Amino acid sequence: MKKGSRKFLFVGNHPCLDFVNTQMIVKGEPTDTLESFEDLVSWLVQAKLLTASQAAIVKGRLSNEGVASLLEQAKTLRATFRVAAERVSAGRSIPDSAIDTINQFLAQRPGYQELVRTKGGFKRRFHSLATPPTGLLTPLAEAASDLLTSGHLSLIKKCANASCILFFYDTTKNHTRSWCSMQMCGNRMKVAAHYRRSRGKASL
Repeated sequence: MKKGSRKFLFVGNHPCLDFVNTQMIVKGEPTDTLESFEDLVSWLVQAKLLTASQAAIVKGRLSNEGVASLLEQAKTLRATFRVAAERVSAGRSIPDSAIDTINQFLAQRPGYQELVRTKGGFKRRFHSLATPPTGLLTPLAEAASDLLTSGHLSLIKKCANASCILFFYDTTKNHTRSWCSMQMCGNRMKVAAHYRRSRGKASL
């Protein structure tokens, strides 16, 4: 596969959960889909947190050491998000260390709020003064802080398949979603449950 050409999975209904989901179980094996810095940039573009032109600027400004450092920072942030998602989905509190890590990334993005005219009125938009490499991961930290402050934490869920490690934000009408996706786990688990029921009846 060409570097940076990977197609990523977006089933989390929120950027920070989709970022957590760049680690998954494939054919029973733990798999990291962020194998390279190009994968990281590609994910950010596909998640609409970075434009293609910004991606080109970032790649042009970073040394090999800078690339390695940013990829490591991204994985540190992802690990922090996973801890937070695991704790919240289990009804437990998020550790202060996770909050501190998110705040460290938020502090890397100087800027200001600006008023923007929209079709229906106005909205506030953050105008960043950070150079692209410096603020590359900050939108992810902002997404996490938005989810933790504005979202309903009870709707952050782990896939009900015990063999799956994906998370999602349940936006269904009655908040009854159980699977990362029907195609990946839902149908498989339903078939397995049906098979178990059929075997149970046959043994009677």
